[in-house]
Amino acid sequence: MRQTIRGWHLQLKCDKSLADLSAMFNPILRGWHQYYGRFYESAMSAVWRHLNDYLTRWLMRKHKRRARHKTRARQALGRLAQKFPEAFWHWRLGCVPKAG
Repeated sequence: MRQTIRGWHLQLKCDKSLADLSAMFNPILRGWHQYYGRFYESAMSAVWRHLNDYLTRWLMRKHKRRARHKTRARQALGRLAQKFPEAFWHWRLGCVPKAG
């Protein structure tokens, strides 16, 4: 699953909005959770953290003022997750980055 996330090249999709990314990847994320999460929920948390890391990289490339501040970008992603908790499936499950 982590290789699949890596293969999506999220950080290069800086022309897409958060809603576009959500529409592209939510069906896949929901399917993973329904299939793998039923048997091994704790392993899914590592996958969700990995996805949040790639979303942070996407945010850093999309907003240039956050390009050199990974912590600030992660906090901004946390604020986005608080503002739009339904955007990604794993955010609905509570795996959100901390907002600063």
